Amino acid sequence: MEPSISVLPDLDPFPDLQAHRTRFFEIVGERSTPFFLMDGSILTDRAVAMRDRLRSRWGPSAVAYSFKTNYQVAELGLLRELGIRAEVVSGREYAMARGFGFAGSEIVFNGPHKSDAELERALRDGCVLHVHGKAELERLIRVATALGGSFDVGIRVAASLPYFGHSRFGFSLDSDEAAVAVRRIFDCPALELTGLHFHGLGDTTDPHCHQLAARKLAEFAQKSIPDYATRLRTLDLGGGFPSHGLKPRNRDSYDPPPIEEFIDSIVAELARAFPDEARPTLILEPGRYLVNDAVMLVAEVIDVPEVGAADRRTVLSNASITMVPLTHYCPQIIRAYTRRLEPRDGAPVETILYGASCREDDVLHEGPMAPAQVGDLLVYYAVGAYNANLGPDFIFEVPPLALL
Repeated sequence: MEPSISVLPDLDPFPDLQAHRTRFFEIVGERSTPFFLMDGSILTDRAVAMRDRLRSRWGPSAVAYSFKTNYQVAELGLLRELGIRAEVVSGREYAMARGFGFAGSEIVFNGPHKSDAELERALRDGCVLHVHGKAELERLIRVATALGGSFDVGIRVAASLPYFGHSRFGFSLDSDEAAVAVRRIFDCPALELTGLHFHGLGDTTDPHCHQLAARKLAEFAQKSIPDYATRLRTLDLGGGFPSHGLKPRNRDSYDPPPIEEFIDSIVAELARAFPDEARPTLILEPGRYLVNDAVMLVAEVIDVPEVGAADRRTVLSNASITMVPLTHYCPQIIRAYTRRLEPRDGAPVETILYGASCREDDVLHEGPMAPAQVGDLLVYYAVGAYNANLGPDFIFEVPPLALL
């Protein structure tokens, strides 16, 4: 494993534990480690910033939180209270969103596999439904025809773009596949094409990539959809907006610009094709940007064995790699604190930090780290995106989430 980073970057994007000392000690006193801990103000401030920027720069718009990023956060309801919609990618997530109180019209339904029953429910509920591909479109036509009436539907499209490459999801714009799908929908009395969706790869730090995606989407609408400016009611440019964690292991550099640059790049491109008086609802689907920096994992040092590599100090945590599986994607920001929340700031020594499972490869950190002692708290910053959802109930349960 590539060594993790122990020299902390600017911590401004992350929760300020010292500012929440009283609440932090309450939580530590109420529950045992490990647990996830979230500063809800970071989550809501970012959601409001995106919502308001879209409204001021574009007008009709919506932010839809990507459920797959963190179900624990979705369940809290903080985002729904702000008018943020739900973006889901499976029937399970769709049912989850409805159970959390989202109306059908407040849900964006994506994903490569939707059963006939799920398609029928989505049509009846009036959600923003994006068709993934040709086979799903043919099934949707059968389902919609059997229901009777006419239903709004959107399609997901894909095109080759710098950095993004070519996604396997959606109808290709590089061939006539997407145009054929449009004509197929036009030929079906039960369906009306009212939306387009383009989603590139995640964690993109170049707003120009999103601008190019918006350009591809607008050019396709102008070329292939008659009366596109009045017919289309939604344009969905997906997510992929970065957080402020450390550089992924497969990147040469990583310097995320402000979210406003992404929004402004998308809007500037779409405005060329859609006049002010005929603008569809512009949807963005953030996940990582909203939750990653807001959530920490709080664990504990349970042993500092004397036996180990001669050139490294060994530390054992009661967390596990299963709780932060994205350790393999990017180094984690880990800091040790005393039980009084004083940072351990001794001279860093080469350390290997093991998790508490019986796996030999349960390694949470390799590299310099300030010496920690048994009983110290270990805080893992920027772990809100995907870790809890991807973490299996292997040996240990997924840690619960607490709010600062």
